Amino acid sequence: MRKFLISIALVSTAVTAFPAMAQNYGQDRRDDRRDDNRGNWNRHGPSRQAINELLRDLNRAESQIQRSVQRRIISPREAVSLRREANQIRARLNYALRGGLSGREFGELRVRVNRLEQRIRMERRDRDRRPG
Repeated sequence: MRKFLISIALVSTAVTAFPAMAQNYGQDRRDDRRDDNRGNWNRHGPSRQAINELLRDLNRAESQIQRSVQRRIISPREAVSLRREANQIRARLNYALRGGLSGREFGELRVRVNRLEQRIRMERRDRDRRPG
């Protein structure tokens, strides 16, 4: 009888311990593989280098807008529209960086920066330097 009670106690302990062992406790196994001791600052998103490159491109676009206005290659009205788009991209990037930038968000921002650069090129080449 004693052996029977001991075996029931062991089985009941094991049955109650399995759900606790299966708990994740805030750690995602996929993150452990990608972490590589660099910290978990940006789960499954772009690298810091890619984000810095995006920021450089955005800064370059803003300086092209400024230079184009100073040289009267684009009109002030066109510049307002281009600057508004650049500011919206920057605001979205800053908001996304607070919570970690996902790959999808980064891709969307990359497309928006590329479109802004394309619009700047188009406005510079349209030769309609109308004031205001």
